Amino acid sequence: MSVAAADPDFATRLNAFDLAALVYEDGIAIDRLMVDFARGLAEAGRRVGGIAQLPPGPATEPGQVDLIDLMTGDIRPLKQRLGPGAASCTLDGSALAAASTGIRRAVAAQVDLVVISKFSKQEIAGGGFRAEFAAAVEAGLPVLTSVKRSQIGGWLAFTGGLGTLLDGRMDILVDWWAETERRRAKTRHRHVS
Repeated sequence: MSVAAADPDFATRLNAFDLAALVYEDGIAIDRLMVDFARGLAEAGRRVGGIAQLPPGPATEPGQVDLIDLMTGDIRPLKQRLGPGAASCTLDGSALAAASTGIRRAVAAQVDLVVISKFSKQEIAGGGFRAEFAAAVEAGLPVLTSVKRSQIGGWLAFTGGLGTLLDGRMDILVDWWAETERRRAKTRHRHVS
């Protein structure tokens, strides 16, 4: 079920610009872009929360995926290290639970921006961070994620066609954020007047 279908008034409350997905292809350094953008906002005094996937570093083992909680700075490996030849699922359930908690903590803190690293096959299938996406959007917070070009159909089905798709470039991301802040400040000013 899409976010919009679960709540018929959702579309009237959501500014589609607040829900943004960076579109990427294999080989694009989307993780680096998201982490650099989030860190830049935090350095500029914005409250950024949620989770991002750290780009591989020189000491990163092949297949290693690390998530960073953008509010606490905690880094957790997403995959269990099961050793060579292991055939079972390598996703670490406790890391996923901690990441979920990090996203929900950001929503509860009403941060300026909630980052959720990726919308992927897990969310399309009804799992992953699907509930956390919905909670952030329903709280009226700007949400930034990334979606692989081949999975845009699943993203559009989940959002009910709402939201905005962005090319995975820093200049476009910076422009999106500037417009988001401008529009949200205007809305706050209207509510105060």
